[in-house]
Amino acid sequence: MIDTAGLDQFAEKLERAAAELKPFAAQVLQDEGEDFLNIVQDAIMSAGNVDTRLLLSSFTKGSGNGIWNLDMGALTLQIGTNVEYAKWVNEGHKQQPGRFIPGSFDGNGTFRYIPGSNTGMVLQASYVAGSHFFDKAVEAFTGYWEATIQTAFDAWFAQFI
Repeated sequence: MIDTAGLDQFAEKLERAAAELKPFAAQVLQDEGEDFLNIVQDAIMSAGNVDTRLLLSSFTKGSGNGIWNLDMGALTLQIGTNVEYAKWVNEGHKQQPGRFIPGSFDGNGTFRYIPGSNTGMVLQASYVAGSHFFDKAVEAFTGYWEATIQTAFDAWFAQFI
């Protein structure tokens, strides 16, 4: 005679796993998105970009102009910003010498962009090199996110075995 006593219990675990898998995967993806946002902010700070406050706070999950997608099959997390100049800071850009940029300099010599301000600066350089903060963040994140997700899923699946 074959003992099937544990088969029903195993089937129940599989049904529970099937029901909980997508919500669990979505939460893992959201957590990874938060980690990535922290890495982006660290990269902005270490790049020493001008007036980082607006740029730092502008990156969000699921909104803004999507720059990067974290894709896990049916689940995708979009990271974006609504700050138009973020791409220029990352990639570098040509400037129009003589163009007036409204804003002010603080006591440390850091320029703060203030739309509509009567004070500001006149551009002199013709090219500003990119800090590649976003590229560096993606590189740092890519190095560990797959292992982090694998660990989370391994621990989650272990409860059903």
